[in-house]
Amino acid sequence: MLDRLLYMFTPSTTPSVLLVIGKFGATIHVLHLLPEKSTIKCFSLTTPSSTTTFRHGGAIEQAREQIGVVTLHVGDGETADGFLDDVETRIRKLRNDSLSSSPAQLQIGSFEVTQLVQDVLQPAALDVIHEREGRERSIHATQTYPVFVVRIIRSRAGRILTEPTSIS
Repeated sequence: MLDRLLYMFTPSTTPSVLLVIGKFGATIHVLHLLPEKSTIKCFSLTTPSSTTTFRHGGAIEQAREQIGVVTLHVGDGETADGFLDDVETRIRKLRNDSLSSSPAQLQIGSFEVTQLVQDVLQPAALDVIHEREGRERSIHATQTYPVFVVRIIRSRAGRILTEPTSIS
């Protein structure tokens, strides 16, 4: 009976994951995987310089890991959004490949999000980072950005911004 009462008064949370390019305390560019809908939303936002933990739109950071750095040829017109677009394309390919080999329906939970990070998000991001490492250095301006995987919980399923900008 006590367990049932605690369950009724404990707010439910929905885990998810973000790929963030940029430095916290400045403008960051975010790719948000919504596992419950199998969709990807991309947006940019400016975080306060006092930010140590990502909190936005009902989402609260649980863990953050820097997985690499990416150098963009900004003088040649390359942008963080273009980088996220390439990662999104790679994610869609990896998801399609994994769904055709094991068509089990994706369930929401921390284990499933962990699998999503290990099997899809991190490999896709690292592939795009490594592709950019092999290029010749631009004679125009370049900018290097850290790339993070940020695990979040949300108070409800769905996007964390009311008006996200989607690359797709």
